[in-house]
Amino acid sequence: MATVSPPTPVYIFRGHEAGVNDLVFFNDDQYFVSGDAKGIVQIWKMRTRRAILQWQAHEESCLSVHVYENDKLITQGRDNTIHVWQLLLDNSTPDKHHLYTLIYDSLTFCRLSLAFNDRQDAIIAIPAQADHSAIDIYNLSKRKWVFRDVGKRPIEEGTKSRGICMAIKLFEAGRRVVAAYESGEVTTWALDEEKDLFELVWSVQEQHEPVLDLALDPLQTFAISTSAENAIIKYDLVTGQTKKTTIKKPGLSAVTIRQDGKIFATAGYDGRIRVFSAKSLKPLAILSYHRDSVYSVSFASRLAEGEDHWLMAGSKESRISLWSIY
Repeated sequence: MATVSPPTPVYIFRGHEAGVNDLVFFNDDQYFVSGDAKGIVQIWKMRTRRAILQWQAHEESCLSVHVYENDKLITQGRDNTIHVWQLLLDNSTPDKHHLYTLIYDSLTFCRLSLAFNDRQDAIIAIPAQADHSAIDIYNLSKRKWVFRDVGKRPIEEGTKSRGICMAIKLFEAGRRVVAAYESGEVTTWALDEEKDLFELVWSVQEQHEPVLDLALDPLQTFAISTSAENAIIKYDLVTGQTKKTTIKKPGLSAVTIRQDGKIFATAGYDGRIRVFSAKSLKPLAILSYHRDSVYSVSFASRLAEGEDHWLMAGSKESRISLWSIY
């Protein structure tokens, strides 16, 4: 019987000189943006597979990057700043324009979460400035704080600490937020902006090491968490019911779910990218190229029949790998 060759990358992007902490496709997958541990942000054009724009966005590491409205970029740094940029990519010479900066406390490694409320305002969630186990929510469009200290626990004797907030995802137009903590606990909170109230919906602890990342499926019915241990947990976002699978080697720093919600991919400390069925959690593929830890993974949004279904990964060794799968 013929031996099936292991998958190999379609392309390797080389341009960063530090670990690639985050990356994301945008504008119908015509471009992607990446941010690295030296604070450098690069915009890449997929057709030419070349960087068309690069700048020093932060004085410290760039923790996360997010694009909305196809031409607005949010960069989150470990230098206590979140910047919003206007991208000018249709010009003969691509450029960017700084719009404004939000000052925050970047003590944690938690990536911000971006969502849109019913008025289509851009809102973000970050660990609270006063208490890193709680969550602050900010309206970027209105430039004002919407909630402070969501999930803050009263200081009572015998109350177990969740630890700092490690991962956050807003959903249901910002009316709910799911958060994962240093303790391994994952919680969902219901938010009422008009009444300035928040309420715990469910709380689950299936992991005992810090949760490192969370991903939500596009229909916002379930979440996947990865952690410093070897467990992957799937959560029903309504009930909090869980399903679990494990891998041989611990340490999954990031997770992403494809646009159709059928598969997800994880980034491993061991340099491997693992692909799973979102329904059964069964492993589908192991992608091996990187020699050091993979920090970030991102699926392209287009899933047209007969076209490449791209998956991208950024690594500690500063390279970005592009894969075509399923």
